[in-house]
Amino acid sequence: MVLFSGGVESTCLLYYYLMQGWLTYPLYVKAGYPWERLELEKAKRLWLFVKDTYRGLMPMRVSTLVNPERPEKRGHERELYIPIRNLSLVTTASLYAIRKGIECIALGSLGMYPFPDNNAEYMQSLEKLAGLKVFAPFMGMHKREVIEKFLGVVPFERTLSCINPKRRGRRIEVCGRCPKCEERREAFSLGLNQIT
Repeated sequence: MVLFSGGVESTCLLYYYLMQGWLTYPLYVKAGYPWERLELEKAKRLWLFVKDTYRGLMPMRVSTLVNPERPEKRGHERELYIPIRNLSLVTTASLYAIRKGIECIALGSLGMYPFPDNNAEYMQSLEKLAGLKVFAPFMGMHKREVIEKFLGVVPFERTLSCINPKRRGRRIEVCGRCPKCEERREAFSLGLNQIT
């Protein structure tokens, strides 16, 4: 099971396992954040695009978790930290995985943020807690390194990394100003900025 939001890392993660021949179940986890409606729509479009290439891609599932905070009260302009995010994601995915007989859960976490739940040791603790394998194969990599590894394979132009996306007709566009947009721009800046 791949935790899949349709962003850069989770899309690379999806391709990572599909390219190795794994039977891969993408799971989008909703927590009530304002960007989720458009992010999920974009992720579903991306899933449809990928399923035409990989037979091992299973139907995309959506699950809702009980959020430890009140997302409607939260300002996301500068703050990216979401309390116990990885614990919530893995717990939600574990419940679904156990029902389906899935033994492994993968996250696209890089470990680049100094959050308490975003490092290799924490992931190992989650694995013990869940009783399932928890993989974070990009842990310790920079977003730029992940992009370079999958350049020419992953359709980055179909991914969405924004906390304030907007609809323009049928198109879903990034705001270009939020921390996720800044992070994405920086990662693509080293000669890769032709992809937005």
